[in-house]
Amino acid sequence: MTAIEPLTAEHVATVAAWLSHPEINRWLTSDWRGRVVDPVVLGVAMRNKRNRFFLVRHQGRPCGLVALADWDAVDRIAMVWYVLGAREMGGRGIATGALRLLVDTAFHELGIEALNAWIVDGNGASRRVLEKAGFREAGRLRSAALRDGVRADRIYFDLVPPNSTESPRPGN
Repeated sequence: MTAIEPLTAEHVATVAAWLSHPEINRWLTSDWRGRVVDPVVLGVAMRNKRNRFFLVRHQGRPCGLVALADWDAVDRIAMVWYVLGAREMGGRGIATGALRLLVDTAFHELGIEALNAWIVDGNGASRRVLEKAGFREAGRLRSAALRDGVRADRIYFDLVPPNSTESPRPGN
């Protein structure tokens, strides 16, 4: 059973350690990449009203993080991101389940009307999580990321609630 709950100070050090792990850290935005994530810095990010962080538990065990960032209360949009900190838990659908719970919270409890996310081209596991949670590719920004010294594309995804008045895609 996968569940999410608001991240509290009790788990900030654990989450900061996950975000600092090289196999996770290499996929993060440049603000966080290439450094040890200080729990104090994560605590500051948690207090920013444009962010919401949720601890992921699977069978009661803390194992990941899902988050809303850049929450715009006027336009009612936010960006999602997620980390499965317990790497041995990968491939079990936990990240997808947690992201689905976050989507439900965003749309039904927080009044958000559109979500977006991005991945670095080559992060197939993260692409699968987004697609299984209902996101679809919205575009690509070429050569927008630097991973291990190599330029890579940033691929954008979006999701709107079912039955919304979503804008048509070009060519549709």
